[in-house]
Parts: sequence; structure tokens; C-alpha cells
Amino acid sequence: MPARPHPSAARVVVASVVVVVAVATTARPARAEVDVVHQPPVDAPVVDPFRPPATPYGPGNRGLTYDLAEHTPVRSTAEGTVVYAGLVAGTRHVTVLHADGLRTSYSFLEEVLVDRGERVRRGDIVGLAGAGFHLGARDGDAYVDPEGLFDASVVQVRLVPHAEPLPPTDAGLLREQAALRELVRAERPGLIARVAGAVARRAAPVVGRWVGAASAAWHTWEQLHPVEVVGGVLQSYRWHRSQPCTPGGAVVERPPGERTALLVGGLGSSSDAAAIDDVDVGALGYDEAEVVRFSYQGGRVPAGAPLHPGLAGLPQSPYLPADTLGDIAEQGRHLATLVEQAAAARPGVPVDVYAHSMGGLVTRVALHELASRPGGLDVLGQVVTIGTPHSGADLATLAVLSEKGFVQDVGQIRGLLGIEVDPYATAVDQLAESSAFVDGLRGSGVPDGVRFRTVAARGDLVVTADKADVDGWPAAIVDAAGPAAHAALPGDDQTTRELLLGLAGRAPGCQSALDALADAVVPEVIQVVTDGVALGTMVVA
Repeated sequence: MPARPHPSAARVVVASVVVVVAVATTARPARAEVDVVHQPPVDAPVVDPFRPPATPYGPGNRGLTYDLAEHTPVRSTAEGTVVYAGLVAGTRHVTVLHADGLRTSYSFLEEVLVDRGERVRRGDIVGLAGAGFHLGARDGDAYVDPEGLFDASVVQVRLVPHAEPLPPTDAGLLREQAALRELVRAERPGLIARVAGAVARRAAPVVGRWVGAASAAWHTWEQLHPVEVVGGVLQSYRWHRSQPCTPGGAVVERPPGERTALLVGGLGSSSDAAAIDDVDVGALGYDEAEVVRFSYQGGRVPAGAPLHPGLAGLPQSPYLPADTLGDIAEQGRHLATLVEQAAAARPGVPVDVYAHSMGGLVTRVALHELASRPGGLDVLGQVVTIGTPHSGADLATLAVLSEKGFVQDVGQIRGLLGIEVDPYATAVDQLAESSAFVDGLRGSGVPDGVRFRTVAARGDLVVTADKADVDGWPAAIVDAAGPAAHAALPGDDQTTRELLLGLAGRAPGCQSALDALADAVVPEVIQVVTDGVALGTMVVA
């Protein structure tokens, strides 16, 4: 089946992608006096000591920068709990919360060797040092001099009420990521200087900013050109009218037999809330005991209702919205493992996968991972992605341009939908339209033998309908529009019918000539408007 033409493939920014973050409030427990002994994380000289900045964004050093070889083991300064371990702004960090209420951060690591929630002792290795290894210490939100912790005597601290319980809440995790991002912003110029020298440090950002702004402006102008827009609309309309379809009055029933439904949430989902939970599994013929949802911490999420005895034994773990911000490829491998486990739990019963938004990209990775495993694809039934940005997500592109300094702010488009995008998150970087990750997916398609289907909403402001296509698998488009269309898509009655059509092996539902025209026009209108907004944010000086 031919793919829908993409007349605006060079477009740099368009609509938006979802990042829904639930912020939890926490009690503030009183703390008692404790004795904590800290030791240096490495045996190496300090090349740049603590120099507190005069202002939050001013120059200075918010900790200690050490002169040591890369790959050197980095050790926890004291006993505590790992509250962050992973990527921030493309660099690796670990943060440990100690019983004295202080947080120590181990930044610019080559490799992280601990997991969030893990208890560590004083001297335990938390990672391997990278270029410019940095140790920070914070009391609440205030940075303190780590040198003051390293004394032969015991350091006694009277703890004040603290907002961060153990283990960290999602709100606390997001605060930690924000603090580390500020550290990266402050320290990155120094790292560049040590690697490339002062001249390169000053020249590269200036040249890059001008080139990036000029390129983005040119691509936006191309897409605003009336001839290009009209030509693209006509081509898309002809394409829509040529596709095979199932008449609206056709009776569709799910094929008989047992099946397992595996749901995959998107960016910003959690084990407690995800739009994919709105899929009408009952109308699709599944019993609640046959439905499990993927956890971004691995395995399945804890079930709210009794599961089939085999499925109940699958590994389970809750996850937070921040857990969806990591490497999409890694999550895809975890999902492939869960598919295999679900199939083994019910031998001979096919596993149907339903994924929303970024979860569809996780699923694409899982399909290729399963294809590399003996018999991995044989266990699958239907695979459906819903509102998935297979060609990249527009707001992710804009967020990455913002982080690079090519645009001033993503707020003008982001504010229209009331969503947040973290330009430093690994997943957001991968979702950008020009990312190597998206390029890889474009070239990989869908493995042979997979019963694949993709569904989009005509007026989705977050993922425009033309971004939901996969080469050879055009999206079935339902009539929904507005800021809420993206989140509401999994539970839409029209989506339910498209999922039933897929289970029955039928073509997508037929559309009228007017609907086909709308399918061609509406995505173009959304993209032209948002491109214009993006053009207004370009930095040219």
C-alpha cells in the first residue's frame, strides 16, 4: 500500500507533542539531628574550586571540578539513596540524598553504575568519570561548598523540614532534573573551553545561531508559499480518494478466540494515568483479565483488577511521567521482552499491542527487536499506533531549536495547548523531526509479517495527521479536532471501529469526498499557522 505523500517534509516546526507531567504534593516530615561522615568522591586534585555565583545565572562554579583521567571510578561521599541517575541535557548525572538532608551530585559522568532508588554506602562506586567531572552539594535549593564536608571529624547537621520524601516523588524528580539542567548550562562553557579553546567557544555558537536561524526561516518560507501549499493539498486529496476502504455500514466483528491486549502509554504518562487506558477493550472483545499495560520502569504496571493467572505473574513496577523522558530505543527493548513474557504466560494466545503517541515509537523499536529474536514476531496479533509522530514531533523540534539558541522560546505554541516540553530530555531530542532516531525509523519501516495499523485525528494539534503515517501503512483518519483531540483519540468511538476493522483484517473506514478534502487541508492549515508562529520566535542576533 503506498504511503501518503509528504509535500512538507522539509518543514522544521509544526504543531506540538505531548508531555503531560503530574506534579505531586508532599508532606514535610520533621527530621532529627544525625551524624554523617562525607569523604571525597575521587583521589584527585581540584582544578576549579567552589565559586558561588552572584546571581542564579551568573558566572561561577557551583561545586568542585576535578583534574582526573576519564574512566576513573567515582564514589558516593556518604551513605544515602540515589534519587536521580541518568541523562540531563545529553550528560550523565547521579544525585544521592543523604540522611543529613544534603544532596550530592556527581556530574559529567562517562557511565552511570547505579539506579534510582538504590541505597549506597560511603565509598560505593556510582559511576565512571567523564571529561570535567564535577561534584556538587545542595542544601535544599542552595549550593554549598563540598570542601566543607570533607573533615576528619564527624559533620553534625541539624535537619530542617524537607520537601523531599523517600523515595522521591515525581515532583521531586522534576525539581532535581531542573537543578541539574541549570548546572549543565553553567558548566558547559568551561567544558567547551577545555576541549576546543576560547576561540572555538566564542565562534561556534555565533556561527551556528546565524546558520540555524537562516535555515529555519528559509524552510518556513518555503512552506508558507501558496503554490507549495495548494499543490500539496491537491496531491494529498487525490491520494486519499484512491485508497481501499470499508463502507461505514459494514458489520464488523472481532475474530473468535482468546487474545492478550498490551497497552503502551506515551510521553508524560504514568502507571496511574495514561490516555491509552481509554481504549474500549470491552468493545474490542477483551476481558479485563486479558489486558496489561507496559511500564517504563520495565515489565507491566500494577493492575487494578484481577488478571489471568499467567499474566498476573509478569514482572511489574510503577512508573512516573519523568520515566518516559529516557531513551526510546531502550524502552523498545524492554517492551519486546514484555511481549515475549506475555506470550509465554498464555501459550498460543496472540498478543495485540495498542500504543498511543510516543508509545507508538517505542512499539516500532520493539517490533524490530522482536524480529531479531527467534520467533519473536510469531506471537503478535494486531499492532496499532494511535496519534504517533512517526515522522517526528513538531514541538520536540522547536524545543531542540530553543535549546540550541535558534529560537527564543517554545512558549507561544506550547501555551496554546497547555503542555510542557523539556528540551534537554533524551526522548524529546529523539522525537525531533531531524533526529538520527527518527531518520532511522523512516528507513526501517515495519518488519514483514506484522499486522500493523496506524490511526490519527484529522484536527490533532499535537500530532498532525500526516505525521502519523508509516511508509506503506497510511493512517486511518478519524474526525476529531482541537487541543483535546490527541489525548481523547484512544477512546474515540471512531478509533474503536478502526481497531475492530484491524482485528477483522479489513481496510480502514471509507471517507466522503469532503472528509478527504479536510484530511488534505487541515494538517496543512495547522502547520502553516504554527510555522508562522515559530518564525516569529527566530533569533537573529
